Amino acid sequence: MTSRTLWDVALCSVWALLALLVSYTVADADLWGHLRFGADLLHSWRFTRHDPYSFTSDVAWINHEWLAEAVFAAVYSLSGTIGLNLLKVVTIGAIAALAWRRAHRLAATAFPAAIVTALLIVVTYTRTQSLRPQLFSVLFFAILLRLLERTERDGQLPFVAITLLFAVWANTHGGWIVGFGTLAIWCAWRPRRTPIAAVAAAATLINPYGVGLWRFLYSTVGLARPEISDWQPMFGLPRAIVGLELALPLLALVAIVKTRRAPSMDHVVIIAALAFGTLRIGRTDAFLQLAIAWLCGPAIIGWLNLVDARTQPTSPLLQPRLLYGYVTAAIVVGAIGCGISRLARIPIQGDWRPDADAIAFLRSHASHQRLLTWFDWGEYAIWHLSPAGVQVSMDGRRETVYSDRVLHDHFAFYGNASPDAWQYADAIGADAIWLPKRLPIVPALLKHGWHTELSTDMSVVLTKGSDTSEVSEHSGTGMSVASTSAALRAFP
Repeated sequence: MTSRTLWDVALCSVWALLALLVSYTVADADLWGHLRFGADLLHSWRFTRHDPYSFTSDVAWINHEWLAEAVFAAVYSLSGTIGLNLLKVVTIGAIAALAWRRAHRLAATAFPAAIVTALLIVVTYTRTQSLRPQLFSVLFFAILLRLLERTERDGQLPFVAITLLFAVWANTHGGWIVGFGTLAIWCAWRPRRTPIAAVAAAATLINPYGVGLWRFLYSTVGLARPEISDWQPMFGLPRAIVGLELALPLLALVAIVKTRRAPSMDHVVIIAALAFGTLRIGRTDAFLQLAIAWLCGPAIIGWLNLVDARTQPTSPLLQPRLLYGYVTAAIVVGAIGCGISRLARIPIQGDWRPDADAIAFLRSHASHQRLLTWFDWGEYAIWHLSPAGVQVSMDGRRETVYSDRVLHDHFAFYGNASPDAWQYADAIGADAIWLPKRLPIVPALLKHGWHTELSTDMSVVLTKGSDTSEVSEHSGTGMSVASTSAALRAFP
C-alpha cells in the first residue's frame, strides 16, 4: 500500500474545491422564462408561433431552445430547486468525466489529469454557472470533440452518433452553429470526412420549424449586442475573467514549446477560428477552452506528466499517513457538507436583480394589465404575473419575439433619448409601468401624467389615472415601502 503524501492531499483538495464551485448556481434573468415556456409545452404539447406573454411582440415565435426548457420544467416539477441544481451538477460532471477520460487516454498520471479537468471546468464555468440552455451546448461540444477524437483514432465515421447529437443540439440551443462550424473545418481537411458534415446539417432540420430554424438563426445571430454583457468581446469582460480565460491557452502554449508537440494543422485552424470568435463574442469562450484542452491535449498532458514526475515528494518525512488521512477526510466532509447546503437555493445576484416587493404588489393589483417592463425583469414578470393575465412589453427573448424597431424603441424609452420619449408608454397602450427607479425616463413620466402607485428602494410602479384599471384605483396614494427583497434574493 502506498503512503499518502502532500500530493494526495493536494489532489483531494482540487476535487473538493471543484465540487464547491459547481454546487453554487446563480439565477440568470431568463431562468423564469425558460421554466414557464417549458411548462407550457409539457402541458399543451403544442408549439405556438404567437407569443401570449408580450403585448408588443411583433415577430413569429421560433423557440429554438424548447427542448432545454422542457427538460428544465420537467426537472423542476419533479424535484424543485434541488433538482435544477442537481441537473447542472450532473451536466458539468459529464463534461468533467469526458475530460478525465481524454486525459487518461493520453496516459496522464493522476495529478495532471485532475489539474487539466479541474482547470477546464473552472475556465468554462462562466457559461455553466447559471441554468441556461447554453449549459447543454458546452456538454454537446465536448461530446463532439470526443467523437472527432475517436474518428481520428479508429478511422470510422460516426454517422449515427453525429445525427443524434446535432438533432438534439439543434432543438436545445443555438450553440450548435459553433459545433457545426468546428465540424465543417475538421471535415474540410480530408474529403473522406465530408459526408459527416452533410449528415450533421441534415440532422439540424429535425426540429419543429424545419428550415425556418436556419432562417431565424441567420437573421438573429450576429456580433453586435452591446447591451448584453456576455456578448461583449473577450477583452471587454472584467479583468479577472480575462485573466482566467488566458490560463489554459498559456498552459497549452508552454506545453507545446516544452514538448515540441504541436497540434495538427486542422486542429490549429479550429482553435484559431474559435479564438477569433471569442475575441469578438466572449460567450464562445467555453468552446475555445474545450478545443484547446482536447486538441492540444497531447502536449499539455505530456508536459504535466514530466512536471509531476519531477515534483512528487518522496521523502518519508513528508509522508505521515495518519495526519494526511485526517486532512483528506476533513476536506472531503467539508466540501460535501457545504455543497449539499447550496443545492436547495439558487441566489439572485447582479445589477439585474428584480424587486420582489413590487412583483407582490403587481400580483395583487395588476390583473389582466399591459405592463411596460424593464428588459431584465420581463421573464421574471412572466413567471409571476402571467397566471393573473398580465402581459409584458419587453423581456429577454429579444429578437426571438421582437423586431429591431421594438427593441430600439424600448431602449430609447428607458434612456429618455428624446424629449417625447415618455409618449412611448401611451403609444403602445401600457396600463402600468414597472421600472428601476434609476432610469432617466422615470422623472419624465412623473412630469407627464403618470402617478406613483408603489415606490420601493429599487423600483417604481406607475399608472396613468384612476378611471380604467384595478391598479389605477390606488392612483395618487404614492405608496412607499422599504424593500424586503434582500431576504428574498433567490429563485423563484
